[in-house]
Amino acid sequence: MAKKRNLYAWRTRTEDGLKREVEAQCTGSKWTIKSRTPEDEDWVTHAKPLLEDLEELESMLFNKYQRKHGSYENVLSVRKLIADRSHH
Repeated sequence: MAKKRNLYAWRTRTEDGLKREVEAQCTGSKWTIKSRTPEDEDWVTHAKPLLEDLEELESMLFNKYQRKHGSYENVLSVRKLIADRSHH
């Protein structure tokens, strides 16, 4: 399988202690965030991603930017999503 560009993945645990995989991908200027747990048959795409997922993505992007492996525009776009989410 070819490596997907602008794909970021990480693992967390749910409140119930289940492993949860999260993937975020930027296509153009739009972010798609999806996740799955062992209980899910397929990936679940989130129209309104969890704030925790957006914060984790922002942290990953900022770290990549500091190492000159990512763009600051991606960091800013996710920070805008976080700000929009925090105001609702």
